[in-house]
Amino acid sequence: MYKVFFKESFFWLTDDTEILKNHPEVLVRPDKNELFSFIHSCLEQDGIFHALIYHPDLNLLFSCFQACFKVVGAAGGVVRNDGKILIIKRLGIPDLPKGHIETGEDKQTCALREVREECGLQELWIESPLQDTWHIYFRDEKWHLKQTHWFTMRCSPNQPLAPQTEEDIEEVYWLPCSDIETVLPQTYASLRPVLIEVKELCDK
Repeated sequence: MYKVFFKESFFWLTDDTEILKNHPEVLVRPDKNELFSFIHSCLEQDGIFHALIYHPDLNLLFSCFQACFKVVGAAGGVVRNDGKILIIKRLGIPDLPKGHIETGEDKQTCALREVREECGLQELWIESPLQDTWHIYFRDEKWHLKQTHWFTMRCSPNQPLAPQTEEDIEEVYWLPCSDIETVLPQTYASLRPVLIEVKELCDK
């Protein structure tokens, strides 16, 4: 199953027939034209939607879904240290450091670079991969579908933090893992599954 976010709304793409029961917004076995029309009718409505799209071939469905957008790649990190995680605040919203994958760059290198640039840390390394996230946004007269690869990271202690202000980052701070749930309502819907996954790792 794929869950693709658009602000507080999302699309579920699934091949599980059990999920179809009692779901109000559902599209079953769409062809490419039906899928395109359904996606854009959802994106252009004013309210929040939770739209389910079913097809027995999930890979085919997701390939057709991606074809409705300009697909872009990004990577970012959740730095863990001494029972805390590193949070940035961008335009007043708690967030995680991340950014677009540059040409010729692999996702791990991108994730490390973005954390260094946005937070000021220099000595850090990747610990393990987390789940990828997908979200939709509109820019330059086009709908974009972004895949973000996430990793947990560790860093050397006592390094100064420096927010990348030219990227509208106002603050970088350490958040106790026990307080992760307090930022969930304040952050982006697409980040919540990642933070929940990290909270579960911290609790082990």
